[in-house]
Amino acid sequence: MIGELMMQGVAWTRRTWFTELWHRYRYGFVAIATTLILLTSSFSTAAQNRSQSPYPPLLDPYVNDYGQVLNANDKATIRATLAQFTNETRIQAVVLAINSVSDYRTGDASIEAFATNIFNTWGLGDRSRNDGILILVAPRDRRVRIELGAGYDSSGDRIAQSIIDEVMLPYFRQGQISQGTVAGVNAVVSRFNPTRVNSGARNNNPGVINNPGVSNAPPYLSNDGVSHDGSSEIWNIVGGLIAVVTGISLFQIRRRYRKRSCPQCQTPMTRLDEMADDQYLNREEQREESLGSVDYDVWLCQSCGYHSVNPYQNYFSGYRRCSRCDRKTLSVRTQTIYSATYTSTGLARITETCQNCSYDHSYDRIIPHLTRSDNDHNSSSGSGGDHSSGGGHSSGGGASGSW
Repeated sequence: MIGELMMQGVAWTRRTWFTELWHRYRYGFVAIATTLILLTSSFSTAAQNRSQSPYPPLLDPYVNDYGQVLNANDKATIRATLAQFTNETRIQAVVLAINSVSDYRTGDASIEAFATNIFNTWGLGDRSRNDGILILVAPRDRRVRIELGAGYDSSGDRIAQSIIDEVMLPYFRQGQISQGTVAGVNAVVSRFNPTRVNSGARNNNPGVINNPGVSNAPPYLSNDGVSHDGSSEIWNIVGGLIAVVTGISLFQIRRRYRKRSCPQCQTPMTRLDEMADDQYLNREEQREESLGSVDYDVWLCQSCGYHSVNPYQNYFSGYRRCSRCDRKTLSVRTQTIYSATYTSTGLARITETCQNCSYDHSYDRIIPHLTRSDNDHNSSSGSGGDHSSGGGHSSGGGASGSW
């Protein structure tokens, strides 16, 4: 009895609980990995589609004048003002000046729809806070829009409307589009700065208004516990896929452990435990089991002695199939001889060793030199290129005006 228990203990040491977990649920893990790959591919496709968007790209982090609406001095003023605003508050505010919404084949019937869609295309503002601001001016349409991220509450809409009505439109009605845009930027920077609370005293800055009917306090970001960045829809999809994967995994587990009948005498067969099935496995199969690369199930007919051996691959074991003995017992080790840099390649030594047939082979592989990403280049240069944003989202909040 003691000897039998010791044998069982030795058999158990060959396989830890973690390895057993992989063996039992490997199909589920493979399915989940496949799902994640498909999701990554879908998101990559979405990103590619975004890069082919009919909306103009975000070429400058602060001011994008596609309609040649602003003069050079005012552009510089707006860029400096918004840069300081972003540094102080971490809020991204961008000016977009176009001639007309109809210049772009977007299908948007109004400046509101255009503003919301380009806001979301650019992903303005922080993803978690949704605090981005877009100031859109379209002189040929005689329309202006301040689009707000989904994180602002209704007070933000009221403040945006007061900025348009009391600061920007008086300039625009006089044909001073560039000056009115600067004044609007000044008002946005003042009124949407969470670090400042105006006292209500009159200010000589033409961009700071003092309307007793509208609170001068900065708008509050909503905290309703609902994500406005589209992540809820994504997680609904992910949840559905996980449910499907779980169903497939349970099906595979059921399929593996289902009751079987002997094909010769139709007597119910018995699945042997890990210790008892070794006598039906050859040396190579026992070696694979001991490494945890393949798990073998042996089903035995107690009546006629017929048995079947069913292999189940462990795709997470780290072992590969050996080209010499065709067993999944090949380990691969990579050693970096010297690392790659931005100016030179590196060198790595690959060593392949088979734990079954003692196959051993080493070879060297060149490591490609490092390359700098576009983001690194943009951050170092400070200008040029297609600038990325924080992934923020707008649900259509803000205000509009016409003249």
